[in-house]
Amino acid sequence: MIKINCDIGERGIDHPVDLALMDYIHIANIACGGHSGNPETVNAFRTLADKKRIEVSAHLSYPDPMNFGRASMEMPMDQLTASLNEQMALMPGVRVVKFHGGLYHDSCNRPNLADGLSRWLKKMNVETLIAPHGSEIMKACVNRGMDVLSEAFAERRYVYDPKDFRLSLMERIYPESSFDRCEDALRQCLTLIRYGFVEAYGAPGDKLTDIRKISLPCDTLCIHSDSKIALELGEALSKTLRNERPVHD
Repeated sequence: MIKINCDIGERGIDHPVDLALMDYIHIANIACGGHSGNPETVNAFRTLADKKRIEVSAHLSYPDPMNFGRASMEMPMDQLTASLNEQMALMPGVRVVKFHGGLYHDSCNRPNLADGLSRWLKKMNVETLIAPHGSEIMKACVNRGMDVLSEAFAERRYVYDPKDFRLSLMERIYPESSFDRCEDALRQCLTLIRYGFVEAYGAPGDKLTDIRKISLPCDTLCIHSDSKIALELGEALSKTLRNERPVHD
């Protein structure tokens, strides 16, 4: 069954939406202080996850809380891994990792960074990474014998560049980069679950054009807890998954 994962613990220990989402998800990606989160929030959500029998992953990022970790950064690998070591120290024993924001996207597209991060993950005894299918970081981790849960995003729109055959999330600078209606996001999720493709756009901005059906295998769908439709979508998707089985190869 496809699992719902959620980036969580980024808004304190008692945010009502975050707490309610924990009733509908399978994996909680807990922020570990790079972009948000602190020992108190990590402990609170890890304790709640244990109570609700939810899997957890360490949600790691560039050390950049000012930009919420969403900006791309150039960092020497030793400095980056030193920060990642500090973040992982907040979640001892966790063997699942998902990168966040700028680091997530950079690891998908930069082979050298992906190689360095996969070496670090292996050294840290990480067993499973959550990452997009076909990404550089997925390839590097598979080559080192790690499991990868292929991820797609529930409430974000995709764009496709036919020049380099690249599928990516629509940049957040565009107002239409995220779905603002639950039914539209759920439709995207159902298409992924049932048929294994996503409708991607060729020209974000003033209008959405050149829609293409692009294959996107996924084992898990991500809901961002700060999405306007997060809770509504979490409940609807959870109910849907109980009755759905993927029919694509």
